[in-house]
Amino acid sequence: MVASMTVKISGGKTGRPAKVPGEKPTRDKIFDAAVDLFAERGYDRTSVRDIASAVGITESAVYRHYPSKESILEAIFTYVETRVYTPLPPARNPDGHTERTIFREMLEGLPRYIMADPCLVKIIHILFIEMHHNEKIRDYLQKEYGEKADEYTEVLFRKAIEDGNIRPCDPRALAKVFNAFRFAWLYQTFILDFDKPRETGRMEKDLQAPIGLFEQLLEP
Repeated sequence: MVASMTVKISGGKTGRPAKVPGEKPTRDKIFDAAVDLFAERGYDRTSVRDIASAVGITESAVYRHYPSKESILEAIFTYVETRVYTPLPPARNPDGHTERTIFREMLEGLPRYIMADPCLVKIIHILFIEMHHNEKIRDYLQKEYGEKADEYTEVLFRKAIEDGNIRPCDPRALAKVFNAFRFAWLYQTFILDFDKPRETGRMEKDLQAPIGLFEQLLEP
């Protein structure tokens, strides 16, 4: 058996770094570095060379895992999609009671769910900042946080109406209003208040009034 060798290149970097047990795969390192740089500098102002430098590999090594910078952006979209429509864990009262309104289930655990994933926090920042001048990102947000989100939430509200958990109303209209609030909350929290400390407890407390309003307006 011939041991794998790492060939040195100019600048002291290696084309294929030796693997360390327990270390992240190079593809994941590239993804993480790209997210960090996109969040710090912006998508357009970050080059593949910048990403390679942050990881400590060559540009050609990046291209072995991602054929283009745009393919890294596609990977970011995929990352978000695996989390946006994942049901949040049931919120619980101090006594362990789990019966909550659908509005409380969908909003109350949102800050904790997002803050538990630092990468997702950075990606939210990237998407909201870049959507103003990047058509691909704008189209993605319009589809995922607009059309798809409204369809997904409409189904949940229609079922809640059928089950008698919220009063009869137009579930599509309710989905649009509810999702508009969630989008505004995300934008306020992760863009307008970007430099403010993000305390999960405070964020959850701030959501109590809007949750209560949805509950009061739509009591069966």
